[in-house]
Amino acid sequence: MAHRPVTGGRTYRRVRGCSGRSSSTWRVKQILASLIVIGALSSLTAGTTFALLNSQESNAKASIASGTLTLSNIVNTGTACFSYGGPASPGNVNTACQALFTSATQNYPGNPVTAKVTILNNGSIDASDLSVYMPSCTNGVTPGAPAPGGGDPCGPGGAQFYIQETDASWNPVASCLFPSDTGPCTFVAHSLYVFSANASAITSAFDLGSGPAHGQARYFLIGMQLPSNASNTLQGQAAQFGVTWHITS
Repeated sequence: MAHRPVTGGRTYRRVRGCSGRSSSTWRVKQILASLIVIGALSSLTAGTTFALLNSQESNAKASIASGTLTLSNIVNTGTACFSYGGPASPGNVNTACQALFTSATQNYPGNPVTAKVTILNNGSIDASDLSVYMPSCTNGVTPGAPAPGGGDPCGPGGAQFYIQETDASWNPVASCLFPSDTGPCTFVAHSLYVFSANASAITSAFDLGSGPAHGQARYFLIGMQLPSNASNTLQGQAAQFGVTWHITS
């Protein structure tokens, strides 16, 4: 039987393994040491960024450019007049092109006159439609006329007018465009009045069909005459008018 030591009358129980590997104190020390190591490693790696695989590309700088839809017209053998070249052309509109007829062209009843008009699409894109209109037709007096008759060549019974399409040599290539669409153009009563009254603005312009492709032209004869049975009221009177050509893309 083991004896417990007695000191000063007191009995003490011997504690074994206080500092050995099997003691609970040694295990606690081991756990604390492990935590210290983990904490140290964490302090070293907390700020680290891990790279991921990636790729990137960029398209080259792009631009979108608009084409041009411009036209020119030449009356007879005159100089080309460009839609973008006149005093009122900031919107690609030129109101100062050559007149089809002048007051120097004085006529008597039944004597026709014609103007040759070349319409060229000198832009970079094709035109889908071509039209023409007459903003106004006003009655005037022939310069130097001693006794104007007081009639109105722009009104009913006044001057006669037609539009005929031709080839580049001025030979008719299709039926008359205005006033009749059957065969070559002939003069019809009241035709200037009818055209000016019904095709006086872009919204009511007379349709001439497909517009010319870029770099291509169309050719027209514009015919005028006083009716062969005109009365003296048309003596010394002048029809003053212009025509406007319009193309759209």
